[in-house]
Amino acid sequence: MNLGKPHLEDLFNKQIRFQIPVFQRHYVWNEKDQWQPLWDDFRNKLNERNNKNKNHPHYTGSIVLFQESTTTSTVATYNVIDGQQRLTTFQLFITAFREICRKHVGDDNLLNDLNKLLFNDKVYGQTDYDNQKHKLEPTKFNNEEFKLILDNTYDKVEERLISPILEEYGIGWKTYRDVAKKRYRMLAAFLFFYEKLEELLEESTEPMEAIIPKLLLTLKRDFQFVEINLDQNDDPQMIFETMNGRGASLTETDLIRNYIFMRADRSQVDLDSVYEQYWDEFDDASAEFKWHEQTSRGRYYETHLQFFVIDYLTLKMRNDIRYDQVFYHYKFFIVNNDSFTTVEEELKELNRFSSIYKSILKPNPETVFGRFCSRLRDMGISTIYPLILAIQGHSKIPLQEKIGMFTALDSYITRRFLCGYTTKNYNKVFLDFIKQVDTCKTAEKFIEYIKSKTGDTNLWPTDTILREKLKERPLYREEKNRTRSISNILLEIEKFRRGKKQEKIEFVNEGLTIEHVLPQMWYEHWPLEGNLIPQSEFDIAVHAVMTEEDQNGYYHKIVNRNNKLHSLGNLTLLTTSLNPSVSNSSFDIKQKELAKQSTLLLNTYFIEFENWDESTIEKRTELLIDDIIKIWKY
Repeated sequence: MNLGKPHLEDLFNKQIRFQIPVFQRHYVWNEKDQWQPLWDDFRNKLNERNNKNKNHPHYTGSIVLFQESTTTSTVATYNVIDGQQRLTTFQLFITAFREICRKHVGDDNLLNDLNKLLFNDKVYGQTDYDNQKHKLEPTKFNNEEFKLILDNTYDKVEERLISPILEEYGIGWKTYRDVAKKRYRMLAAFLFFYEKLEELLEESTEPMEAIIPKLLLTLKRDFQFVEINLDQNDDPQMIFETMNGRGASLTETDLIRNYIFMRADRSQVDLDSVYEQYWDEFDDASAEFKWHEQTSRGRYYETHLQFFVIDYLTLKMRNDIRYDQVFYHYKFFIVNNDSFTTVEEELKELNRFSSIYKSILKPNPETVFGRFCSRLRDMGISTIYPLILAIQGHSKIPLQEKIGMFTALDSYITRRFLCGYTTKNYNKVFLDFIKQVDTCKTAEKFIEYIKSKTGDTNLWPTDTILREKLKERPLYREEKNRTRSISNILLEIEKFRRGKKQEKIEFVNEGLTIEHVLPQMWYEHWPLEGNLIPQSEFDIAVHAVMTEEDQNGYYHKIVNRNNKLHSLGNLTLLTTSLNPSVSNSSFDIKQKELAKQSTLLLNTYFIEFENWDESTIEKRTELLIDDIIKIWKY
């Protein structure tokens, strides 16, 4: 390991190539956190020069390099282990300054001086100059944008990257430049420094021939780096982890990716090929599945990629994985696992399970597996994902057995939800089930094991338990934060009732509304034993019932109706919600509105009734329970 402290001029003003490995993350620096602080540092150093203070170079940060083996005919090439964001930003800063100089000075010597910090000279006998021209070589995701900016004038960059956006539908003069900046991160950095330099020149009272040299010297000589050059005996991964503080500036999956590919690089594999085949999709923002899209699980908010790796490690390690120690657990898993003889095998396995994970989040509604996964999404249950990976990814379990297992799990989760059993310990429950997958390779044995559980945290409700729990349960009130789960179940009943003879209409659980047939504000138009209830009596009933001894007394009847109206038998689905005044109207008015939504068979049920009260709700609850028992068999 060799250490140096070069200024920016020393770092770039020589024949050299800084190559960012294919597995390094994209350019992610932004105005608030990095560009503006860097600009503030630049202004401070410029003020020191203007005030003729004793000038000390500003420490800009470290870069870690590992020299590639090269022949005498090529430019010295260094892989950037750490510091690629910093190097990229300075290259864009230099380019912005070059274009400012082109606009305000136009001196060829000055432009050539700046280009020497961006481009290598072509030497005699060099046949691949185009590939070695740029001092910095970004990853493929940023390469085209980066080189277009460096290789062209400001006007050409405007023409190629900014102006075309104005022609897009819905984008006007006020917003098109902001859209361009959001779309192209490197362009945004380039424009940031260009505009800041322009503002500085407008504010300055000095002539161009005085201020431009000061800006040039400030940029070239007042920023200093710590350059760490590794040799063959150094471990790049260990140094990288130490300098990045295990996730302080990089995500857990950034660290995992670097850990995988630094080991791959040492094993002399074709890095580009392996990356393209097994990891490229994870980093590609244009890929169909958005791995870096943020999503939530409980109180955690992470990317799909991070949640996938957590589920994968949960499966492999048979243990809960802390969300803030994903990289640590992955490294521990690899170091203590002898099932992978090569990094490529490790990546192949990770990639195989990622395909299953995508099928969970983007389910096919035509399959048993897809419908099960859709219901899990609607219910917000993700702790089962490692178990799904275990079953679906098991090569020795036949397809029909897997279908049987997923059918059982669908019933297990749906029945528990309907009965109101807790989901708090599902992570432990499903970890226990994972451990049985290897021994229970048939649906029959797997079902037998699930049925053996008898505690409230893991019980699979029987038909008897389901009926007892559900017929009296105010489902909507107790699950008011999970109404999407209720609508999913009602929709499944709708599909079941349609059968094969009915016209096939594909309903999805989007835009549907759960409607209380007996409304929640029923006292206005729905008599109780022939009499309307004053609102004041309706409001105090929940308290008054505590002092009313008669179980069939006045307030008990009000509270009983309030409970019944939230039970399953009083709930239906609407494709469009009713006007509130109609929703709270009497049954004869509401019945006509429900009839208009007879696309759903659930609503044709109400057409034949003259009255709707507690007894009709109880009857419908029993009928719906009969359907549930047939759909989600025990």
